[in-house]
Amino acid sequence: MRKHERSGALRRELEHRIQNGKCVYCRAPAAPDRPLTREHVIPRARGGRRRDLRIIVPACSRCNQRRGCQEIVPFLLARPRRISAFLDYFATLSDEAVRDVDRRVFAELYAALGLLREAVAHGADWRVHAAYLCSGRRLHRRRYAARRVILAAETRLERVRERGAHPEGPSCLLVGRRGAAGSRRADRSCEALLGRLVTLLSVVWGVPAERVGDELSRVPRRPRGPAPECTEDEAEDDTRVVSLDGWRRRSPRRRRSRVDSRRGRGARRGRAA
Repeated sequence: MRKHERSGALRRELEHRIQNGKCVYCRAPAAPDRPLTREHVIPRARGGRRRDLRIIVPACSRCNQRRGCQEIVPFLLARPRRISAFLDYFATLSDEAVRDVDRRVFAELYAALGLLREAVAHGADWRVHAAYLCSGRRLHRRRYAARRVILAAETRLERVRERGAHPEGPSCLLVGRRGAAGSRRADRSCEALLGRLVTLLSVVWGVPAERVGDELSRVPRRPRGPAPECTEDEAEDDTRVVSLDGWRRRSPRRRRSRVDSRRGRGARRGRAA
């Protein structure tokens, strides 16, 4: 299936939301004289393609300009209600359109929820700890790990589904996929938000929601030290790692020698040798 054919449902949904929908961050409705803008979840400055509909969501001009080319994870953690609004947008899309969304978008939401759960554990100072987790390479490591978890779970579930080991389709929807914005109180819970994300992934992958939760919890982290013995399937999953967009590992700086090529300190200008 070609890319433009696969994104047909998502294109229609996106055009409708831009004219008659709400902002994916603040839920501001679109006006007839002020439609919503196209927001790239993966910024174009960091590797996102301009016309890739799989990473585009509707957003008001205020939120679009406020975010700029910032990574979406710290932008969502600045106001956790944006995560709930983001999930509400996907809850209103059709199943066909949700399946067309780029998996990197769900990985970013999974990384944001993981950081939020870790920050909330510190009590009233959770914002300070969240800012600490989003600084430097810590954020890139978490995003890298989230993409690896989502990709490994999808690969493993595809193999199991091909073997016919479990029925297709979600057996139950966690926290209500349809009309998920009904309970504001439940949305404040990290577990409730994670349950809604698991429900979306169950629709995307066509497997029961309980199975998706089990797969996300059983994906191990990359161990340090000597690699343990693993099966052939696990070894193949470990090699399929999605690289981050717009981030390259810096090469180590070349240490400059304090002495020149003549094996002696260079003479200053203006002095006789």
